[in-house]
Amino acid sequence: MKRPVAALVAALLTTAVASAQSYPDDPGVGVERGVEQLNNSGQVGTVTLFSRAPNTRIVVVIHGAEGRAESVRVYRGPSCDDLVTAPTYELVDLKNGLSSSTVKAPESKLLSGNYNVVVFSSTAAGARATACGHLYAS
Repeated sequence: MKRPVAALVAALLTTAVASAQSYPDDPGVGVERGVEQLNNSGQVGTVTLFSRAPNTRIVVVIHGAEGRAESVRVYRGPSCDDLVTAPTYELVDLKNGLSSSTVKAPESKLLSGNYNVVVFSSTAAGARATACGHLYAS
């Protein structure tokens, strides 16, 4: 009796994992870009984009931000040094170095070379930028 139940549980878990990863046009590995420190913050990390057509999931991992919440935004601009004033997309706040959000934009648009992910020192208004990653196609 125990073996059939264990086999059924294993089959269900395998099926759940496989179905959770099946998105058209995305093998599940995502497109990863680096995030560099700003203002001598010491915060560095990665931003990974996963196509969820017509949306994109954005996962930001920052080292040196553990233990506090920080704002994460996507800005238009050709580089981290040349951004427009207002954010294009507001992402879920970074908590313990991790943020995971879904935005209503295709991955190809975000990787056009016209967008940057910016991390701020806190969630308060007027917080300074601590890290930035430029999004571009390979």
